[in-house]
Amino acid sequence: MKQLKLSLKVDKIKQTQYTGGNICVTSCGKYIFCIYGTNVNLIDIETGCTKHSLESEEEEITCICLSPDDKHLITAHKNLLLKQWDNWNQFETNDNSSIKTTTKCTRTWKAIHTAPIHYMAFDSTSTLLATGSSDYTTKVWDIQAQYCTHNLKGSTGIIRSIVFHPDIQAKQQIITGSEDGKIRVYDLNTSKIDACLEGHFSVVTSLHYVKTSDLYDKLLSSSRDKVLIMWDLINFTKLRTVPVYESIESVLIDSSIIPNQENRFVITMGNEGLLKIWDLKTSKNIYTQNNSDSLKINKKKSNELDQVINQGLYNSKTNTLFLVTSDQMIVFVRISPQLIEKILENNLGEMKGLFDIYKQYIGDHGEILDMQYCDLEEKYLAVATNSEFIKIYDLNTWDCKLLKGHTDLVICLACYMDKKESYLASSSKDNTIRIWKFNCELNTFECILVSQGHSQDVGALAFSRLGLEFLVSGSIDTTIKFWRIKKNENFKMDAEVTLKAHEKDINSVHVSPNDKLVASGSSDKTVKIWDSATGATLGVLRGHKRGVWCVQFSPVDQLLASSSADSTIKLWSLGDFSCVKTFEGHNTSVLKVYFLNHGTQLISSATDGLIKLWNIKSNECVGTFDEHEDKVWALNVSKDENRFVSGGADGKLIVWKDVTGELYEEELEKREEILLKEQELENYLKEKKWKKALGLAILLNKPFRCYEIIKEILQSDPTEDMSNKNTKGRQDLENTLLKLRDDQIKSLLKYANDWNTNTKFCLIAQIVFELILRNYPPEFLVDNTNSEFAPKLIEQFLPYTERHNARLSKLAQQIMFIDFAWQNMKLEDKNINK
Repeated sequence: MKQLKLSLKVDKIKQTQYTGGNICVTSCGKYIFCIYGTNVNLIDIETGCTKHSLESEEEEITCICLSPDDKHLITAHKNLLLKQWDNWNQFETNDNSSIKTTTKCTRTWKAIHTAPIHYMAFDSTSTLLATGSSDYTTKVWDIQAQYCTHNLKGSTGIIRSIVFHPDIQAKQQIITGSEDGKIRVYDLNTSKIDACLEGHFSVVTSLHYVKTSDLYDKLLSSSRDKVLIMWDLINFTKLRTVPVYESIESVLIDSSIIPNQENRFVITMGNEGLLKIWDLKTSKNIYTQNNSDSLKINKKKSNELDQVINQGLYNSKTNTLFLVTSDQMIVFVRISPQLIEKILENNLGEMKGLFDIYKQYIGDHGEILDMQYCDLEEKYLAVATNSEFIKIYDLNTWDCKLLKGHTDLVICLACYMDKKESYLASSSKDNTIRIWKFNCELNTFECILVSQGHSQDVGALAFSRLGLEFLVSGSIDTTIKFWRIKKNENFKMDAEVTLKAHEKDINSVHVSPNDKLVASGSSDKTVKIWDSATGATLGVLRGHKRGVWCVQFSPVDQLLASSSADSTIKLWSLGDFSCVKTFEGHNTSVLKVYFLNHGTQLISSATDGLIKLWNIKSNECVGTFDEHEDKVWALNVSKDENRFVSGGADGKLIVWKDVTGELYEEELEKREEILLKEQELENYLKEKKWKKALGLAILLNKPFRCYEIIKEILQSDPTEDMSNKNTKGRQDLENTLLKLRDDQIKSLLKYANDWNTNTKFCLIAQIVFELILRNYPPEFLVDNTNSEFAPKLIEQFLPYTERHNARLSKLAQQIMFIDFAWQNMKLEDKNINK
C-alpha cells in the first residue's frame, strides 16, 4: 500500500499577466513589459514567468513606454500622472518560478494634460519623451532635466501615433498622427507646424521615417482606412498610396529586417490577423501568411468584432516579431530575411518558414472551466476557458497553442491516450462535439470529426477506458448519448443510444474501469448508473440535497464518488446502490472529486477555492490547500499521482506537486541529526567538556537538558553545598558561562527565567542569574534586535524571586522558632533531672 498523500506544494502558477494595452520589449529581446491593471509585469520570454512587478497605487495604466537604452520605463495613468522607473532591472531570481518583487518609482509628476495619455514615444537618445493625449495636444518632456520643453497644439483629434526624427540632434522634428486622419509635422525649434499632411480618412495608427541615400526624407503612414501612404518630407507631398484592403494597426519597414533596403517592401498587420508583405514600388501584395496561422476568430455572432492585431514590435537581435492581439495574446514570430529576399527576386507565392510562429503567450485566459492532460508524457495540458479556442499549454514554458473550430465557448474536455495515439474530445455551447487527434512527433492537433446531435450545450464528456470504443456525452437538454466510435479509413462516430436521463442539466458523466457501467450526475440531485452496452438504467442514487457536480468510479473497488452543491462528498456501493460514507468538510459546493492512491484517498475542489485531501478509511480531511481565490472548476491528476493541476474562475492555472515523501524524508533526516547531536552531547558530558555540552543543549533548544548539565557542574564534588558561593562547582560554572557566546547567554537567561517559576528549580536559576549579572554589565541585557527583552525578563524574574525570598525568610523564622523551642525543652529536662 502506498503512503498516504498528506501535503501538496505549488510547483508552478500561470495566472493573468496582461490585461490589455501596449507592450514594450527590451533591446536584448529577453523580457516583455506588459500592463496588468495598475501594475507593470516584466515577463521572461524564455520561461513565461513574471520575473518582476512594478507596483503602483495609482489608477489604471493607459500606456507604457521604454527608452531605447532600456534605462527608463514611463507609465501613464488615468489620473493624469506620469511615473518614471529607472531601477526596474534590480531583481534577483533563484529558479524559473514566478518571483514578484516591488520596486519604487524614481519620479512621479503631473502630465499637465487635461485628458488621459494614449501614446508615448522616446527619441533615439532616450532624452526626450513625447506624450500624446485625448486633449488633442502633444507634450515633449526632457527626462534628464525633468521639465516640459514643448506643448504642441493644432490637432483636432486624439493623438494615436508619434515619431521623433531618427537623428534628433541633426533635425529637431517630431511627427504626430491623430484620429482625424491628419499627420502633423512639428519643428521643435519653433514649436510650430511645418506641414499638415492630409490623405487618410481614419485613425493614423503608425508612422515610420524612411531613409533614402543617408537622408530620412520620406514618411510611411498606415491607417484604418485600409491604405498605406508614402510621403515626401522635403516638399510635404504624397508620393504613393498603397491599398491594402484591411485596417492596419502596425507596419514593419524593410530596413528593420534587411539592412540597406530602400523602400522595397513593408509587412502589414491588421484586422485579418495575417502578416502580409507589400511591394511599395508596384503596390502589390507579394506574400500573405497561410490562413491556418491567422489569429482571426470565426465568431458565432456576426455582429461581434473580429480579433485583430493591435500592435507589432520587431526586435532585430532575436529576429522576432511580437504581435499583440485584442484578446490579450502575445504571439512570437520569427522572420526569415533570406526567404523574403527570394520572394522579392522571384515573386514567389506560398513559402513555408517565412513567418514561423514559434511561441504564444496568453496574457489573460479568463475563467478556466476544464482541463485534461493530452499526451503520454503529460507535458501538454488542454484547457477550456471562456473562449471559443481550446488552449494547449506546454507546462515547461507556458507556450500556448490554440485549437480553432468551435464557434462558441468550450465547456468540457475529455482525453483518451494509449501507447500509440492520443485523442481529445471537446464540447461547446455551439451544441457540437469535436474529436482532435494529437500528433506526438509534431506536437500538433488535427480536428478529425465534428458531431452534432444535442439540442443544447454539451457539458459532460467521457471516453471508454479499455479502448477507443465509445464516447458518452451529457447535455443541458437532459439527455445522454452513447457514441460508437469506428476507426476505419475515415474516423466515424455514431450516436447509438439517446436517453432522457435526468430532469435537469447533466453536469458530469464517467465510465467505469471495465467499460461496463456509466454514471451520470445531474442538477436534479440524483446520480444514475447505466449499462454501457444497452443503455438500461441499473440504479438511481438518491441522498444529495442539491445538484450533483461530479461523479467518479473507484479504480479498484465497487464504489462511486459523487460531489454536490450541498457541500458533501458521498461514496456509494455499486452492489446495492446505498451510500456507505459521507465526507463533510467543505462549506460550499464541491465541484470536482477524484480517487487517489489506489482508491484509498480522495481529492476535491470547491467554489470557495479550497482543495482538500481525504482519507477514505478514517473519513477525515488530511490536507487543505488554499491558493485559489474563486471557484475551482477544473482539477486533474497525473498518472503517477505526483502532479495535480487545478484551474478556476480566478484565472489561475496551478500545478501542484506531492511533497509527502519529501517532507517525510526531511523529518527522518532531522530525527537522525537530533539523535547524532544527542549522542555527541552525552560524549561531551562523559568527557566533562561543559562548554561544548551546554552550547549543544542550547542549540537543540532543550532547557531541561541545560538544567541538568548546570546541576551536574555544580555537583561535580558531592560533598559541597550548592548554596555556598565559594565551591569549586560554582567556579567551574562561572568559567563555563564566560566561554559562551552572547546569544547563548541570552538563551540561558530565558531558560533560567522559566526555571525560576518553579520552587524545585529556582536555586539553580538564581545561581545562573547571579553569575551572569556579576560578570556582564547591565547594558548587556539591552537587546537591540528585541527592545522588550530586558524589561520582560526582569519583570517576570523579580516577582518570583521576591516570592522565593519571602518563603525562605519564613522558613528561616520557623527553623529559629523550632531551635528555640528545642533549647527550652532541653533546659526543662535538666531542671527535672536536678
